[in-house]
Amino acid sequence: MRQVEVKLPYKPNIKQQEFHGLPAKYRGFCGGWGNGKTSGGCAEFLIRLLEYPGTNSIVARKTRPELRTTTWEMLVYGDTQPTGWCGIPRELIQQEVKSDLYIKLFNGSQIHGLPLDDPKKLENYNLGLFMVDQAEEIEEDIFLKFHGRLRQHRSPREGLLLFNPNGHNWLWKRFIDPKRDPTWKKNYKVVEATPFDNPNLPEDYLEQFDGLPKHWYDRFVLGSHDVFVGQIFTDWNPDVHIVDPFYIPQEWERWMCIDPGIRHEAAISWCARDEHDNVYYYREHLEANQPVAWWSQLIDEYESRQDWGGDESELDIYRMIGPESQQRSQTDGRTVKGVFEEEGTDGLEIADRDPNARISRITQRLRLQPGRIHPFGHVDESAPDSAPSLYVFSDCEKLIDYLPQYRWRPQRTNFTEEDAPETPRKKDDHNVDNLGHILVAMGDSTPEVPDNSRPLTREQREMDEHFESELAAATERAYLRGAGNRPAPEYTTVG
Repeated sequence: MRQVEVKLPYKPNIKQQEFHGLPAKYRGFCGGWGNGKTSGGCAEFLIRLLEYPGTNSIVARKTRPELRTTTWEMLVYGDTQPTGWCGIPRELIQQEVKSDLYIKLFNGSQIHGLPLDDPKKLENYNLGLFMVDQAEEIEEDIFLKFHGRLRQHRSPREGLLLFNPNGHNWLWKRFIDPKRDPTWKKNYKVVEATPFDNPNLPEDYLEQFDGLPKHWYDRFVLGSHDVFVGQIFTDWNPDVHIVDPFYIPQEWERWMCIDPGIRHEAAISWCARDEHDNVYYYREHLEANQPVAWWSQLIDEYESRQDWGGDESELDIYRMIGPESQQRSQTDGRTVKGVFEEEGTDGLEIADRDPNARISRITQRLRLQPGRIHPFGHVDESAPDSAPSLYVFSDCEKLIDYLPQYRWRPQRTNFTEEDAPETPRKKDDHNVDNLGHILVAMGDSTPEVPDNSRPLTREQREMDEHFESELAAATERAYLRGAGNRPAPEYTTVG
């Protein structure tokens, strides 16, 4: 094999250096516009191909036009920055087929440019390395197919993923979520950067961001994972909407909804409403692959516990179930709703069928309303004299995770605005649907709650229970002392 000495003018910035040094099987470079992730990814990609001669590799993006005009162009030809990535040196290339997006290096390593709009295209590759640009555009299933392709001997068997923030999606869960599995923390490492970390940008580059909408600036400049394209509930503010759990007064209204999760994860959610028409989402349970009998027993157990909802307090509760529960089984003709009733979960009303109505009701209650007072004094600094009418207990972690990530289904790129009716994405939505069903059922009704009710903290509840226990004990002692000083009762017989 011939030897070629090549000098690259590429001088990585601090974040790119950090990316090149990541010790993980899957390495991510995340951030907004102009942070150097694509050029840094291309440099790392070539370095690995040179370090492992004969490596079979793929460079990918979702569609072929985007791949050809952006990622492939950057990989092969580089950019114009004097110390940036200048493309693959021509003296390293043995063969290039431009029409097929294919390059073979003199050391035997091969590069295939592959669009990912059809996952079947991956099935015939035996890979040692891959790089996906704009990885937030692809589904996790495609990434998992790459897992199965990384099986070439004498190769790095690694993956590089370059992506923009897009909420708490599958990339966030694998690379960034601080609660992710320890195995993921070992295998998935990421560098996050903003354009302010890239000194190679033109002097006037950052000026163009002045006047951008805030959610665009937060996502594409600052790299925020809390805003994303298609986000539905943009009014969600954890500092305002999440409250510490408390014992719900007995006289408050209680609502429960079941999403039977046919062929998917099922969910049950509970809400309460106070005299001021504030709604509190206070309990939930989500689980897959459980029979109706199990769920019915779970409902009984939850509603008899001495927890935030109370025990006897939940005997009077509005109960609903999703409309899909009316589908009849092909084996015995029974419905899910009917089976719940057979198992003792009675009084179930069929919930609405309108996802847009549910979204509208949740949005209405999340939105700050001028003149409304937050029941616990939380204040949004941008609107100190306003408050929402929907709150979530801090131990309802699934809704806290899913609600801000609820998004519209991505539109096909050939749709016009008039041709593309918006529908929510059907993923991680079962408890969100339950909440929406409950709020639609409430409508604009007036809560049937006395004006003098008040919630209790755990400490207050324990003090009240202690007082009641001591009062009962004192009453019992007084009775016993009084019984000892009285004459024995006289009994008479009849007949």
